[in-house]
This record gives sequence, structure tokens and C-alpha cells, in this order.
Amino acid sequence: MELLPGWGPPTWCPVPKADALSLALYFLLLGSPHCTQAVPVCKEEEFPVRSQCCPKCSPGYHVKEACGEFTGTLCVPCTAGTYTAHLNGLSECLQCRVCDPAMGLVTRQKCSSTKNTVCSCDQGHFCVREDGDDCAECRPHSVCRPGQRLQERGTEWQDTVCADCLPGTFSPNGSLAECQLWTKCSSLLQVESGPGTSSTDAICSFWPLWVLLAVILLIAILGLFFLFTVTKYRKLLGRCTQMIYFPQSNRRRAEEDAPAVQVLQVSQPLPDVTTEAVEETTSMSLKRDQPADKWPQNAHD
Repeated sequence: MELLPGWGPPTWCPVPKADALSLALYFLLLGSPHCTQAVPVCKEEEFPVRSQCCPKCSPGYHVKEACGEFTGTLCVPCTAGTYTAHLNGLSECLQCRVCDPAMGLVTRQKCSSTKNTVCSCDQGHFCVREDGDDCAECRPHSVCRPGQRLQERGTEWQDTVCADCLPGTFSPNGSLAECQLWTKCSSLLQVESGPGTSSTDAICSFWPLWVLLAVILLIAILGLFFLFTVTKYRKLLGRCTQMIYFPQSNRRRAEEDAPAVQVLQVSQPLPDVTTEAVEETTSMSLKRDQPADKWPQNAHD
């Protein structure tokens, strides 16, 4: 059985998808005409608000109300703990930085309405992370170990530089700029009881009392024995010298004296007969020449 014309389910003609999307886009553009407007290009001292440029607030201020068609920008000062450092169009001032002691930071310059807080490393710390011109994190300087010397002291931007001590020197705590020489146990009666290391000095001590007394006693005995030996040797040497030297000396002296005795014996004058005769002759001639009364009495005899 055939259906009559006009009877049956209605025939639908759906709109193509592409046409539906184009129509939706068309109505969207018509409903928001301001989106098609370009952002205005403002000067450096201005900031854009909708379709116009408003003057920026000075450092230390922020924008409370933007400018209108017949009004300018309303600026108010920053509250405590906030700041603005430049011309701005900010609705709120920036929070001041807090220097965290746990990071080794200290406040070098307090925050103001126009400047942020300036942080720096505490004494004995150096910066390991920077934030612009400021330091954001600090660490303690390295400590040189015993047996090391302080080659370069740490600064705010550099850690400490350490160097090992050379042989024959030591540093007890690592805080010395130069390692010290080991002590030499060269004094009288001193001995080295402990050798030096890179972190400790050589240990010197005196001999024990009983050792000292034993050494003194031994030296005294040796001295007495030496003195006794030398004295005995000198006496023995003196006796031998007398036995060898004096007999030879006496013999040599006797030999030297013998010719002298002979010479003396030879040189002694003998009675000179000629002399006596001459004397007698002379006496007789004198007697002849002189008167008899002046002759010596012995002449008559």
C-alpha cells in the first residue's frame, strides 16, 4: 500500500557544519567588537589602560586608580615593608626582601619606599648564589685542617684557600698563615721523646734523674781513672828521664871539666929562676950605685 503524498516522516535538510562554524564566528565577532581594537603604544613614562595611555606613578608610589577620559592617574605612597624603585603602573607596591640568617645573610641596607633591602654575607661566609647585584645564599668559609696553613683568607665572594704543610713543619689548628718549624732538641741533657708531624711539634724531654746521676757518676769515675793514669805515667816518665839523662849529663860534664883542670894545671906559673936572678942582680946594682948608709939592712946580711 502506497502512502499518500504529504504523509510520512518529515524530510529534514541539516545545515552544513562549515556554515555553522562560520556563522558562530560571525556572531562572536559582532558580540565583542572591542577585541578587534589594537593595544595603544605608550611612552616610557606611561602605561596602557584599555584604549588609552595613563601616566605612571613615581618611585615610592603605586596606582590606586587609573586615569580616565578627563582624570589623571591616582597614585598613593607605598606602605611600610613595600617599595617601588622606578616609574610604574603597579596597583600594589613590591614586598621588601628579608635577609634570612639561615642562609648566612645579614641586612646591609634596610628597605625604604624607593629601594629594596640589600643583603650581604655574614662575617665568615661567602656568596654561592647571586640575585642581581645582591647575594641570595651564603655558606661558611672552609676551615683548614690541622696540618694545613691558611694560604688565602676567605672573602665575601671567595672561599678560604688552604695548603698542606711542608715536611719539617707543622700547623696545630690550620689557622696559621705559615707552618712552624719543628723544635730541635739540641739543649744540654735533652732528648726527643716524640717525633714531629704535620699537625704536632716534636716533643723534647730531659733525661730521667737516675740516668742523669748514672751518667755523672760514670763521668766522675772515668775522670778519676784518667787523672790517676796520667799522674802515674808522669811519675814513671820522670824517673826514666832521671835515669837516662842525669848519668849522661854527669859524664858529659866530667868530660868537659877535665881539659879545664889540665889547662889550669899547665897554666899555673912555676918559680922563675931567671926572674929571681934578675931581681937579685938588680938589687946588687942598686946597692953599688947607692951609698952604703942607704943600703937596705938586709943587704948586709
